[in-house]
Amino acid sequence: MGTLVSDKQPIGTVETLNSDASNDEIWEIIDKEDDEDLRNLSAAVYAFILLVIGIPLWWRMTEVQRHSLPYAQISQLSTMDVVISTDIFVYTKNSYVTERIIEQIYTSFNSTMFSINAQPSTFINSDDHNLNKLEMVITPLGSLQLIETTSVDDIIVGVGRNIYFPPNTDIKLLMDSLKRLLQTDALSDSMISMLNPGNHSDDQQVVTERQRRVRPSSDYNVLLTVVNPEPDKLHVSWKPEIPLNRYLQPLLNQLKLISNFSVQSQWLYLIDLVQKPPKLNTTFVLDKNHAQYIITPLEKKLGSGVSRNPCIHFVVYVTPCSYIPLYFHENHQLTTAMMSARWGGVQFLNVDQISCNESVSFIPDDLSIMTPIITQFHSLIGVPNISNYMSLMPLKSSTLRKWQLDSMYRLKIIEHYTNTRITLTSLSRLLGEISNIVIIEEVGKAVTESVEAATKVLQCIERGQLEEALEYSKIAFETSEFAFTHPSLLALLYFPDDQKYAVYIPLFLPVMIPVLMSLKGVKNWIQLKYKI
Repeated sequence: MGTLVSDKQPIGTVETLNSDASNDEIWEIIDKEDDEDLRNLSAAVYAFILLVIGIPLWWRMTEVQRHSLPYAQISQLSTMDVVISTDIFVYTKNSYVTERIIEQIYTSFNSTMFSINAQPSTFINSDDHNLNKLEMVITPLGSLQLIETTSVDDIIVGVGRNIYFPPNTDIKLLMDSLKRLLQTDALSDSMISMLNPGNHSDDQQVVTERQRRVRPSSDYNVLLTVVNPEPDKLHVSWKPEIPLNRYLQPLLNQLKLISNFSVQSQWLYLIDLVQKPPKLNTTFVLDKNHAQYIITPLEKKLGSGVSRNPCIHFVVYVTPCSYIPLYFHENHQLTTAMMSARWGGVQFLNVDQISCNESVSFIPDDLSIMTPIITQFHSLIGVPNISNYMSLMPLKSSTLRKWQLDSMYRLKIIEHYTNTRITLTSLSRLLGEISNIVIIEEVGKAVTESVEAATKVLQCIERGQLEEALEYSKIAFETSEFAFTHPSLLALLYFPDDQKYAVYIPLFLPVMIPVLMSLKGVKNWIQLKYKI
């Protein structure tokens, strides 16, 4: 019996060992399955995070910010015509003559950008045609009034908005005068020359006047510089700020709706003439074409670079005692002042011999200095000058006549609107062609505001609202320039797509290849796991 018992014990032990081995194998299989599940699940989660979250997030964070722009409205600006509405009132003693003049006005202005509303005048009811009383007649802003009177022998333009003509005046001559006052050629030339460089008016005088004008801007600096090359010999007792406030400031106050002007003055010393002027009889003469020999040495010392605004320079050069008197030679005439287009003017201040010989302080005459400065300033900003074609009633101040101010409004409206149109068109074309240029929200809002203001300009000027049109034209011009010159436009301009891929491909490719290759194993695991 004892032997039988001892024979059965090894058999139970073997069964127990086999059972343990089987359990270990099962657990190993389970562990392997768990490892495989964990590995595939980790690969799936990693691929999900990378492909579904990572790549879209990276794409969103690295895409070029481009705010929407009103491209259609910008294109529409080039198809919209500029129409300037103007009222013209006609007064004559004969109603038949009045109707003839009105009919001729419509015929003469049919092909211009003006929309004329001509009608008999209701402002004049008295038979008293004294010019002083007629000048007191108030004509609305932007309008003109033709008045027949026996008080004049020829066509005379008043200080206000009245044009006086005698009976039996040639109507064609009257129409020519109207066109010159409304500056029809100057306005069309200004617009055509900007939209189509190389094209211009057939009137050379109109072209010359346009080429003299300073570039459009909302702000200007006016700098008066007095140069005394010999302060040890010449003592000039003059305070420039006094005549500037007296003669120039009233004019600038009139132009405050057009631009802001900042006026400054300064003195410079010990700056000699680069070119020695030749002597002609008893005077020294410097040709106008050699004026750059004065302007160039001064340019570096005038200080115009301290501001971004365009600067209009007026230089009063005190003539050295050894070159008195000194003049410019221009058009076979001698003059003490000359103008440089789009820059400013220079004039010589010839002191008397007593100040040179006896070292007596020289006190210049304010009016003689400021008269050339005011005249040059008119040409530089575009004030119409028709004194060569018709008579003008004299002004008692340095301010503009009312019809001149109206002409300035129209001119600046056209300049601002045309510049806005060109700037917006160029900007939209540039942003459409180059996808790398960033368009931030600030730029987008500026462009939208500029387009809306430009549209309102056309609406206001067509209704004859000059002041409102001028205000909107300034807004359109300023916002378009702001958008076009915004530094953010250059942020990614020199980082094109090929450079972008050259940076990101070496970064993402080593990571993406294992992830993409593991997707096949994840797919097989899912099919096996869930028997799909």
